[in-house]
Amino acid sequence: MKKSSLSIAVLVMILCLLLPGMAVNQANGGEAIPVYTYITQEIWVQNGDFSIYGIAYVPETEGKVPLVIFSHELGNDHTSGERYAQRLAAAGYAAYVFDFCGGTVGGNKSSGSNKGMSILTEASDLEAVLEAAKSWDFVDDGRIVLLGGSMGGLVTTVVGSGHQEEIAGMILMYPALSAKADSGAERYATEDEIPEDVSLFGGWIHVGKNYITDLRKTDFDQLLSSYRGHVLLLHGDHDGTVPISWSENAKEIIPDCEFHVIKNGGHEFFGQPFEDAMSYILPYLDTQLNHEKAESAENEMLLRMQIGDTEVTVDWEANESVEALKTLCQNGPLTIQMSMYGGFEQVGPIGQSLPRNDCQTTTQAGDIVLYSGSQIVVFYGSNAWSYTRLGHIRDKSAQEMAELLSNGDVLMTIWCD
Repeated sequence: MKKSSLSIAVLVMILCLLLPGMAVNQANGGEAIPVYTYITQEIWVQNGDFSIYGIAYVPETEGKVPLVIFSHELGNDHTSGERYAQRLAAAGYAAYVFDFCGGTVGGNKSSGSNKGMSILTEASDLEAVLEAAKSWDFVDDGRIVLLGGSMGGLVTTVVGSGHQEEIAGMILMYPALSAKADSGAERYATEDEIPEDVSLFGGWIHVGKNYITDLRKTDFDQLLSSYRGHVLLLHGDHDGTVPISWSENAKEIIPDCEFHVIKNGGHEFFGQPFEDAMSYILPYLDTQLNHEKAESAENEMLLRMQIGDTEVTVDWEANESVEALKTLCQNGPLTIQMSMYGGFEQVGPIGQSLPRNDCQTTTQAGDIVLYSGSQIVVFYGSNAWSYTRLGHIRDKSAQEMAELLSNGDVLMTIWCD
């Protein structure tokens, strides 16, 4: 029996040598899966006066590939993402790991300092990386996913919610949603009370006043609830830094969330917890990049919307109400006279009833819902009521939605492309 097992192991090694682009996945019933060799290259990104250092892991394959951008934890640097980048590149995904401009305890190669760093300066760094990555010759700019751990998870939330049309997915690992409580941000009655030097975690890292002020003015629950894509959320059950209850709460806030508890996972994943995390990350990427994006694009092409003279880009829901709306529009454009109501919405009659699945909903600017089965509502503010969701306008900010809808009644047109 030992001789037979040894022979199988030798055969696997021979197959891997003869077929360098393939490996045998014994955990998946022996199915052959692609394994890519990859190269690394240093890439600097400029963000105003600051220079951001990073390393790209690029699979050696023809054509452009999807990209995963890793945002590191508070106190860490780009090296905390290397094990993820190596595994992703071997699976055919490019990965970029970088140092934020501040927020590291030793070893930071980017410019900037901990005293100047905050959640919003790090978000600005990630935005600069995202914008630069679109021009890299190995990147398929329509398939970029953001991945962040701890503080990097918060930064990913800020940037991902604000750039939904530019990314194909968002992965949050043990996000530091406890940051306000951990830093004592809420104990200061006014900003004048916040010291210029703030000691965190018993003096492990010192940050500046703007770290606190930017945390205080950032509503993470609102950002999580505004993201319309599919989110992968991972948290270890042995996390002693950010209790898992913070992610359990986030799971209820995020509209489309896939949440997994990593057994024996602490704050960061190593060993088997890392392997378990990758067992969720790789299927998520495959689904988001190869299936859901194509389906979303198909839906967007089928149904389009114009408010007054302005065409807007809508992420339509996948439900029977939207399907009925598409069927209705196949006979020609649907023109709806909208009326302002309540100082936060425009509402108009569809002319007939559509299938409905109402549930209690807190809306945000840009949301499109069905009310009472026969009226369509578009929001430029927020309201809590029982609606059926139809979609969300993703290419307009809250201010732009207010400019479109808060200055009088409008005519809205919906049609099939």
